[in-house]
Amino acid sequence: MKMTPDEIYRRRKEFFNEHAAQWRDMWYKDHSTGRCDKHEKDFERLFSLLPLGPGDCVLDVGCGTGVLVPFILERINASGILYELDFAEKMIETNRGLNEGDNIRFIVADAENAPLDEASCDVVVCFSCFPHLHNKEKAMKTLCRILKPGGVFVVSHFDSSEGINKHHGSCHAVMHDHLPGEAAMRLLLERAGLAIDTFIDEPGFYCIVARKQASS
Repeated sequence: MKMTPDEIYRRRKEFFNEHAAQWRDMWYKDHSTGRCDKHEKDFERLFSLLPLGPGDCVLDVGCGTGVLVPFILERINASGILYELDFAEKMIETNRGLNEGDNIRFIVADAENAPLDEASCDVVVCFSCFPHLHNKEKAMKTLCRILKPGGVFVVSHFDSSEGINKHHGSCHAVMHDHLPGEAAMRLLLERAGLAIDTFIDEPGFYCIVARKQASS
């Protein structure tokens, strides 16, 4: 039986809440070492593409348990601000328990309703979450409103779009959550007033880096 959008949303949220406590071990733990460094080289590559610096204000959308937190804090220093935002309250609860910092702000909200001021962030990162945004067009409008003119918007995964969509299709809870194809993705970002600088879609790595145009 076909599910309604509200049912899809509820099932998605239940899935992420149920798995929050085990999320890092599920996806980031190298079971041969016992450390959560499975994607160490992928993170190095990702952050080599991001223009982060001391004092920057960063929004980490769909942050989950905060796997990006140490990488971002290392670059923005104590003078920057990091917003950790997720719609699943258990993800934020787990994140809060794993990450400390006077300059971290934890927020439970959907991306399309992110309660941040206009032009308040230098960088918005959607890591491993874009397919799960319930209303992608509305979310893009909100996130671009939050970005400063000239600010950077990032979408990234540690798999290709094909691999991501195949994986989600095999999981009943998120089987409706797909990453748009390149043409659709480019159009979505351009309609939001973003100029794409980088578009990588290859086995094991996906990354879009786009910049908010001053007139947007």
